[in-house]
Amino acid sequence: MPRASWHLDRRTFLRGAGVTLALPWLEAMSQASQPAPQRKRFCAFFFGNGVALPGRNQAHFQDWHWFPHTDGANYRLNRSLDPLEPHRRDFTIFGGLSHPTSRQLVAHNTVDVWLTGADIRVNLDNSISIDQVIARRYASQTRIPSLVLSSQGGVGTKSRSTTISFDAQGRAIPAESIPRRIFERLFEPPAAGDRAARERALASGRRRVDFLQEDARTLRNNLGHPDQQRLDEFLQSLSEVESRLVRAQEWLGRALPEIDRSRVNLDVSPRGPTDYIRTMLDLIVLAFETDTTRVAAYQMCAEDGVGICDRFPSIVGIGSGGHHGLSHDNNSLNWARYDRYLAEQFAYFLNRLASIREGEHRLLDNTMALYGSGTSTTHNARNYPTILAGGQNLGLRHGRFIKQQNERPLGDLFVTMLHRYDIPVRSFADNASEFSEILTRS
Repeated sequence: MPRASWHLDRRTFLRGAGVTLALPWLEAMSQASQPAPQRKRFCAFFFGNGVALPGRNQAHFQDWHWFPHTDGANYRLNRSLDPLEPHRRDFTIFGGLSHPTSRQLVAHNTVDVWLTGADIRVNLDNSISIDQVIARRYASQTRIPSLVLSSQGGVGTKSRSTTISFDAQGRAIPAESIPRRIFERLFEPPAAGDRAARERALASGRRRVDFLQEDARTLRNNLGHPDQQRLDEFLQSLSEVESRLVRAQEWLGRALPEIDRSRVNLDVSPRGPTDYIRTMLDLIVLAFETDTTRVAAYQMCAEDGVGICDRFPSIVGIGSGGHHGLSHDNNSLNWARYDRYLAEQFAYFLNRLASIREGEHRLLDNTMALYGSGTSTTHNARNYPTILAGGQNLGLRHGRFIKQQNERPLGDLFVTMLHRYDIPVRSFADNASEFSEILTRS
């Protein structure tokens, strides 16, 4: 059907005086946007060291306990989470979830397995994280399969990772931490000379992978069964490398979305935590809005005093020590105040997603946002603080605090989420069943 003259494309921009500005969603765009398939997004936000859970005998128990005191739909948000009150109908709080194989670990280790649920008790070998399972599902549809971010960057060390994303072989995926470089990767095309060099490098890389795969297959016939299995894992890695190279070649010649740099404050660093965290969140929102990627993972704060993010509380005027130090003093009101500070940043992200229209819906309605930690109080790998927001168009219903009487596998929630992304897994992370309580009743 031809488009009427008054219909606008969803990616219409205003251009003038050297400025490019994306238009907000307008009614004139609704007809043009209807045929587009639903774009499902996922993002995960991790903070280390757990949350303040003062006991009943402590003065700030009533107001500063991270979990609400009553479950169901009529719960009251305590001060640790009340910045999220405007989005009460957009999220669910969970109590009593954890990964079964992680419950006896030193809880700082759970940063590695928060999104994987792997059993790392013997040799620290990990498995694929849920964000990467989703990224593999949609990799061919976006220029960048996923954004892997952290405030520290890199991978850290096993059991104290500075990333929360792991590939199909359980290897840590390096996290990016410099906003300007992230923006350039997402939205700035290479110069003509750089592009030609990149094309040559990609073509050369594909040829080398082809040669390696051919030699490895020849070698395989001369190996015993255990070595064949190891080689098969290596070949799978090579296949994934080749797929990334092919995808990079395909997307290299396509136009990038035009983004006005003034929409994002790139002159930030972790030494100014609030501006820095919000810029990282803005970059995720822009990447989702432009369909540059549909998957993101951001480690806001690491475990066990690792990196500059441990100093975030004192930098923003909450106490004089580090985040890890705060987490060892459950009597400290400052720990709870820092929980509130982090909740304010997550609320900012939800506000941004809710403000962007996609046809008749909000970007938030097409996005699942997971927020939480792999410990409740420090060194306690049970009862993970967990919030799942958004995703109403993906079949989720919210507005409750769902508290388990006994510890339940977090994998139950993960499997149910994966099914909402049309990924037909039977199990993930030691799940026992689906989490049907969060699904919209048909």
